[in-house]
Amino acid sequence: MVTQRSDPPKLEAAAFEPADSACEEGLIELDDTLLVDEPWLGRLATADGLYITDERQRVRAWSGAAQRILGYAPEEVLGQACYAVMMGRHPEGHPVCSQRCPVTRNAHRGRGTAAYEVMALAKDGTPRYLTTSVLVVEGRRGAFRVIHMMRESCERPPSRSAAAPAAADGLVAETLTRRELEVLRLFARGLSLDEVARELSISAFTARNHNTSIQHKLGVRNRLGMVLEGMRRGLV
Repeated sequence: MVTQRSDPPKLEAAAFEPADSACEEGLIELDDTLLVDEPWLGRLATADGLYITDERQRVRAWSGAAQRILGYAPEEVLGQACYAVMMGRHPEGHPVCSQRCPVTRNAHRGRGTAAYEVMALAKDGTPRYLTTSVLVVEGRRGAFRVIHMMRESCERPPSRSAAAPAAADGLVAETLTRRELEVLRLFARGLSLDEVARELSISAFTARNHNTSIQHKLGVRNRLGMVLEGMRRGLV
């Protein structure tokens, strides 16, 4: 029986010895067990990073391995939209994570999604290249959960990434932080500086500082130029 609830479920993560990276030669990560307060999911055990989303793309569970990969503790992401947490892009640069996520659309139709490559941003703003597998678990009355299992790639793909795009003069542009990418994408949606500040729950002063920093890093002089350059580089 599926119990409908509005709040994220209680989550307990029993992680064993943490590892810095699965790419280190000879390193084996131990079991990372996730206890989810939903009877139709039960106890999940995997060494990969694992998070679970619902029909509204909210994060319902977040494992210790996911925290080690992306830097976010469960309490920071539970209840948040998964696309706002992952901000995933294809290695070629175009967005993967969004409100029109193909993984969730497929799940609504009772379909799965093949494993895919994605470049996500960690909490500190650095890129993580991940291979993600998806499992859809259906409940009653159209309810479902999407189980995402992610594994960090040991080698970066050869294609250009959104986190370090090539500038027109062939130099590598300065990397935007995660927050700066959020600000840039809100500007691309047409929000004003004050609206960006309210959307991100930051002060107008902080929003202006982000605006100035983004313009400097992208080498533009105004907000329109910022958005156009961001689009050219595949950031929005």
